Amino acid sequence: MSALFNILLFAGEAGLYFVVMTALFRARHRFGIGLFFCALGTMHFLETYLAAVLYVPLPLGMMVSPGSAILFSGKLVMLLLVYIREDASTVRQSIYGLFIGNLLMVGLVLLMRHHMLGPVPGQAADFSFMDEMGWLMIWGTTLLFVDAILIVLLYRR
Repeated sequence: MSALFNILLFAGEAGLYFVVMTALFRARHRFGIGLFFCALGTMHFLETYLAAVLYVPLPLGMMVSPGSAILFSGKLVMLLLVYIREDASTVRQSIYGLFIGNLLMVGLVLLMRHHMLGPVPGQAADFSFMDEMGWLMIWGTTLLFVDAILIVLLYRR
């Protein structure tokens, strides 16, 4: 029964993601495409975090992360939409921006680990998790670049 409930949650998550992202894309002529790309970039962190820590059971014994199943595949569809309505250079801008942002994050975390940490009750910086997230985000952006090229090639066929 919980697997069926998880499928319904997946459908709701996908629906909400699709409605909001397509509304932002549609509003690009009024507000600019930057609003859409900012939302897409913000979702990138959540996608990676969920792919690292959250997997839910689905029927047939499958364990799937909403970060991978909903957000990553949704981002691919949104990038295909950008390619169809805009052009390839606009799609590349968003992928390059994500990749450079991820490299910046990894670099900053590498520097921040050298701070002298003061005592914060009940809180501790988890730099190993940040390292894992950073490299996972870089890997995810690399896969996104390859997947985006493949999906555009498939679309053109």
